[in-house]
Order: sequence, then C-alpha cells, then structure tokens
Amino acid sequence: MRLLDLYCGAGGCSVGYHRAGFEVVGVDIEPQPNYPYKFIQMDAIEFLKTQDLSQFDVIHASPPCQKFSRVQSLGKARNGTYKEHPDLITPTRELLQATGKPYVIENVMGAPLINPIVLCGSMFKGLKVYRHRQFESNMPLYAPKHKPHNDKTPSAGNGISPKGFISVCGTGGVKGMTSKEILEYWSMAMGINWMTRKELAQAIPPAYTEWIGRQLAMQLMLAA
Repeated sequence: MRLLDLYCGAGGCSVGYHRAGFEVVGVDIEPQPNYPYKFIQMDAIEFLKTQDLSQFDVIHASPPCQKFSRVQSLGKARNGTYKEHPDLITPTRELLQATGKPYVIENVMGAPLINPIVLCGSMFKGLKVYRHRQFESNMPLYAPKHKPHNDKTPSAGNGISPKGFISVCGTGGVKGMTSKEILEYWSMAMGINWMTRKELAQAIPPAYTEWIGRQLAMQLMLAA
C-alpha cells in the first residue's frame, strides 16, 4: 500500500503511516533534509493538479494551519495585527475529493474540517503532549476514548505539568531547562527522535497517524 503525504514537513505523520504498513512519499514546498522517506519538493496543490496519482492508495494532507491557529487570535488580541494567511484546506479538499481516492486532512482545532475525529496525546501511551488535532476523512474513522486531562499544563515556555506534559511550540526557551534539555524532552514527549526543535514545533506525533493508518489499511485490505 502506498500513501502520499502532502505538506509533509519533517515527517511526523509519514512515520506513523509507515508504522501502520504504508510505503510513504512526502511532498512539501520547502526542503526537508530530515524527512526519512522518498521526498519531492513541490507545491502540494500543484502536485495534486499535475502529477500521476494512480500509484497511491491513500492521500494525507496537512495544509498549513496559521489561518486557523490560536496564535493568530493571540496576535490580533495583543497588537491588532497578524499576517494574513490563505485558506489552503478548501482547495486541497476539492482536489482530494476529485481524485476519488481515500483521503485524510489533518489540522488544528478550530479549522473548518468536515465531521472530523479528534486525537490527543493523552490517548496514547508514552506521549507527553496533549496537542489536540482534527482528522477529516472520506473513510470511517474512530478515536480512542478521550478522558479528562485533570492537569494544569503550563503555557508555552513555562515548564512541565504535574503529569509531565509540556507545550511543544515556538523556538524560545522553557523555564528551568537548557536548550539541550528542551530538545530531549520535546523529542520524548512527541515520540520523535529525528527532528530539530523548529521541526518538532510544527509536527504531529506519529502515534496519531499510526492509529489512523491501521484503520485505513484494514479497510483497504477488506475492499481488495
């Protein structure tokens, strides 16, 4: 089974799908020197419009989330300004639907996804980030039970919660930790050991897409 990962970044989603049994190809407009599989540097929208997609069984897309991110609201609240970003979810979805193939779109909470499931780090053993993310698909998906966190998680840069959870975002310091300690803790918290801090801040824990990928793989095998 082959999966195309659009807007792949450094490969957090790709590794999860690979663990679920997929051969993965990543596409991103920016160079990704730490991406672990076959990589094509290209605009994702143009790739969908111009390339042969017949070789792929599933397409995953993680369009940039700045337009819908909480950071945009915070920026506007603090100084009334924030760089405007385009909505890439809508055109990506239209092109994915036109392929007729199984697809998954991932994005932040608040993004306009259709009937998404929500995954959280607390659902997966060993992760120490909450990092809620939505996943839309034209295939049936389900999420593990989402139990209340009951944890006072510090905001970005302010340390670790009583349960050991941390906010992985930005590139600034973290109270009480050296740069090396931050990278090591973030890597452990996300289940990722091949990325820089900047890459980790934008990544999704592979456990999320491994969970989704196993569901997709089973459905593809049953339909074969």
